[in-house]
Amino acid sequence: MRVLFATWTGSSHLLPMVPLAWAARAAGHDVRMAAPPSCTDAVVGAGLTAVPVGRDVSREELARRTEGLAAWLGEKAPWPRDWARSPETAGGEVAAVYRALAEKQFVVADAMVDDLLAFARHWHPDVIVHDSVCYAATVVGAVLGVPAFSHMFGSPMITRNELQDMTGDPLPGYAALFERFGAEPPRGPAGWIDPCPPELRWPADVERTDIRFVPYNGSGAVEPAWLREPKRRPRVCLTWGLTAAQVRPERMPEAFEQTLKAVTALDVDVVLAVTAAHRGLLGSLPPRVRVAENIPFSLLLPECDALIHHGGTGTGLTAVAAGVPQLMFPLAPVLAAFAERVDAAGAGIMLDPYRASEAPTVEAALRTLLAEPARARTAAVRAGMTALPAPADVLSLLRTAADCAR
Repeated sequence: MRVLFATWTGSSHLLPMVPLAWAARAAGHDVRMAAPPSCTDAVVGAGLTAVPVGRDVSREELARRTEGLAAWLGEKAPWPRDWARSPETAGGEVAAVYRALAEKQFVVADAMVDDLLAFARHWHPDVIVHDSVCYAATVVGAVLGVPAFSHMFGSPMITRNELQDMTGDPLPGYAALFERFGAEPPRGPAGWIDPCPPELRWPADVERTDIRFVPYNGSGAVEPAWLREPKRRPRVCLTWGLTAAQVRPERMPEAFEQTLKAVTALDVDVVLAVTAAHRGLLGSLPPRVRVAENIPFSLLLPECDALIHHGGTGTGLTAVAAGVPQLMFPLAPVLAAFAERVDAAGAGIMLDPYRASEAPTVEAALRTLLAEPARARTAAVRAGMTALPAPADVLSLLRTAADCAR
């Protein structure tokens, strides 16, 4: 079986698909991973064969199409706390933001689709697995009659960004992608493959195929010796995430500084997890603070007792897989949708990111997370995650779809 994986732009959508691609390759299937040129190094780093398609769309071009979207990340927005329960009816700013996201995704799809279709016509995949907003892959599946599965990237909810009000007819930009090739937009993917554990999901009116979240945060790392040294006090990991650092890098020093003031008041060791590119944004650091550059969370978090982060799903699910309670300061309402579910499940605590400097609040939350009841609740969520089908067990779904399409 030939399996074509495809992602749009950004590693946060690529990385969750890697374990399924590994499983397919280990089972003897032919695998390719198509992505914009800027993502191909990450594909090759995962040990997969990369297929560069299209061109990289500049941030400036995306900003022109989605004015205000970058500024929205990190600014307080008055969204209802439970908006994710029914995003299609939330209206107002929720609808405007998701419409802007869709326009951004259509621009990237338009840049990818010609090359992706040309490769698929040459390679003849039996099945396609794409991240949930890689609409170029949806077009290719429709044009060639190949089953195309949407692989979620850890989000606790399913949103149909490509549809009017998330439920109606295709948006013009989405329909135009298909019209170029004389095809009709499908009603939905061949199936939804979802690595978010059921305990952390918002309800959705679609059938999902569960897949166990297997942490993969990048390769090529050498485990540092200090991780194996006995801990003298609890170890707390602090990170602000790749997305937040890329979109609002000027806010990283402020975010770290405010949170560190609160955390270092406790008798804990702190590990700041950053990329090498963002190391220079940090100023002088207090005692008992160590900087960890480019260490995958799958290596780092099992040796930590708590995690403080921005609410990203990849980071948060890796913490659950490690059994580590988490304190979340979601920097955007979309991130808060995940943080709320983690909080409700007892695997973490969500705080207002605009109160990160309020030391008593942070201290109290961390004391709660470092206590045994929080670890026990996190372990229960982790047990539910590990009970889900492994990536290798999901391959039968792809084989059945490929056989039926022949």
